[in-house]
Amino acid sequence: MKNKPYPNRVNASVLFCCILCVGLCVFRTSSAQAQDNSLDWLISTAKLEGKTATGIHPRGLILPDELPLIREKMQSEAYQVQLEEWMQRESDLSSEIQSLSSFDARKAAELAALQALLYVLTGQDSWAREALQQLEQVFEDKVIFDNPVARGLTKAAVLRSMAITYDFCYPAWEQQDRNLVNRQLYKTMYTTQASMGFEANYSLVSNWMGVRWGAVLFAALVWDNPDPDSRSIADPLIWDASKRLIDHLNENIYAQGWNAESIGYHIYNWSFIGPALIAFQNRQGRDYPVLDTFAPQAIHSLKAMASSMVNIPVRDGIKGVKPDLSDDNLNIGDGLLAMGLRLYPNAQLPAIKWMHDYLGEKSLYSVLYDRGNLKSENPENMDWLNHADTTQGLLVFRKSFEGPEDIVALFNVSQKRIAGHKGPDVNTFRIIGGGVPLAIGAGRTGLVAGQTNLFTKRPGESEKGDNSAGKLVDFAFEGQGSGHALGSGSSMGVEEHLRKFTVAYDEESGAEAVFLVEDYSVNGRIWRLNTPEFNQVTLLEDGFLIQTPTGFTLQTKVLHTAKPLSLAKTSIRYGGNTSRLNPGILWQGQAYSHSTAIDIPIAGNSKVLLVLQAPGRQQPRVISTETNVQVGSLEIPLFNPKLNENTVQP
Repeated sequence: MKNKPYPNRVNASVLFCCILCVGLCVFRTSSAQAQDNSLDWLISTAKLEGKTATGIHPRGLILPDELPLIREKMQSEAYQVQLEEWMQRESDLSSEIQSLSSFDARKAAELAALQALLYVLTGQDSWAREALQQLEQVFEDKVIFDNPVARGLTKAAVLRSMAITYDFCYPAWEQQDRNLVNRQLYKTMYTTQASMGFEANYSLVSNWMGVRWGAVLFAALVWDNPDPDSRSIADPLIWDASKRLIDHLNENIYAQGWNAESIGYHIYNWSFIGPALIAFQNRQGRDYPVLDTFAPQAIHSLKAMASSMVNIPVRDGIKGVKPDLSDDNLNIGDGLLAMGLRLYPNAQLPAIKWMHDYLGEKSLYSVLYDRGNLKSENPENMDWLNHADTTQGLLVFRKSFEGPEDIVALFNVSQKRIAGHKGPDVNTFRIIGGGVPLAIGAGRTGLVAGQTNLFTKRPGESEKGDNSAGKLVDFAFEGQGSGHALGSGSSMGVEEHLRKFTVAYDEESGAEAVFLVEDYSVNGRIWRLNTPEFNQVTLLEDGFLIQTPTGFTLQTKVLHTAKPLSLAKTSIRYGGNTSRLNPGILWQGQAYSHSTAIDIPIAGNSKVLLVLQAPGRQQPRVISTETNVQVGSLEIPLFNPKLNENTVQP
């Protein structure tokens, strides 16, 4: 008798399924007939018809009282040059769109935002009218406005551009045009909030979620409620997006500022998050500490990541190379530092301004926030030469902040593995110096052949690494950017891999920089370094020599080993088999598709010395003993894991 109610529960569940099936059939029929109505079949704004969208604009990226100062600034000779560059960008993008075989809503919306910026800078209404014409074409796009599960990154980019255009151009538009864009803006932010499409990574840590909530929050903050007698229908979107964005940033940025998915994904993510935080700050008041609310750990992010960037020219008018950790590229994006001028504490602004100018940022945020009256200061004077993130297990060692020949070394153990972008980069290092990347990773791929690391054998081109995490055992900074780090673990199946990475910028060496890589393992057999194909590699009996196009040399010598060594080199496609979003290795106006992998055979353990020397100078003399290695007059003690109780014994 105790089980008698069970059939009743079955009947209820069957009834529910029947109702659900009927509902789905009705929905499929009605939606199929209504999908030509620009999302009206999904999101009805009929109650807003005949009502006027009114509000104070601009209020997203800037406030109304800032407009006169910006337009006055544009009258100066220096800014007139920038204005001409922006107009040329507009012309180039317009020509590109016209040459396309099919309509690209993302590019059209981007053009509208660019024209909106030109309206802000010049005050000429003609730019606002052109921006409106672009949006009217975007509103006819079937991908964005008839498909609520369209690719989320594209939809979010269109939403951001629409919101910027609406906010900037509102004062110049007729009321009926304001109302039209305001309606479409609501529909787009609602569908972006609801779904990022089939391809999305819905993990909280993923940059997809930062793009999602950042775009929605920014758009919702500039949207105007046409019904002032009722609560704004955008408020629930603001509340939800704010909470979700806080949750995302808590996972995406570690306590000491490093991004869980690495630098490139941080820059992309913040191209959506940054505008949202600025708009939120504008809403609360210019002095509102928005980073404290949304992501207090992000206060360390610019020091953590910008300290590893070097202003090496990559394309015409574009500078910037960074370490390619995770499954990231070498190139950097634009706008991160300029937004920092608006968002970050005053104490950091002089260093941020220095890096902004050093990297030559020229985004719209530079125009809006670089007022020219902020004094910059070399980040070296503000303790930016080194950085440690003990969550990621990452150390930055930098020699200076002067120019494209600056030297940066980075060591990473990938101590935390996430449900987002993560490459096979446990216990690896990167080196940028002398105007070129010297030791690089594999680019935008999970394949391991392009990694600089220790392997059990020569890796095949299609071989992948594992998802193991490493461990940062020890580290120390020793002044002027020098120091060392000790890590354990492997993405390559190397058992009991222990690696010490030492960086010395001391003048006593007689070289620009000295790097010592000491490896201990059970089954490590191939020590591999990847360098861009434009660097010339010569194999030697005790190591190899890299000669850069800039005249620098990196002499690599294997210590305590029999000669000659049977070294080998091979060409590896940068980015593996990735085709989409794989720019290759950008340098001096060209894109290079391959790296050169240099393999040194070892028997478990190895000590490899790398000495970077400036053009026209001889490599210093190297003498090694069982306990130390001397480079010039600089002595570096060799690591003995048996004497270190905190390390894994080989």
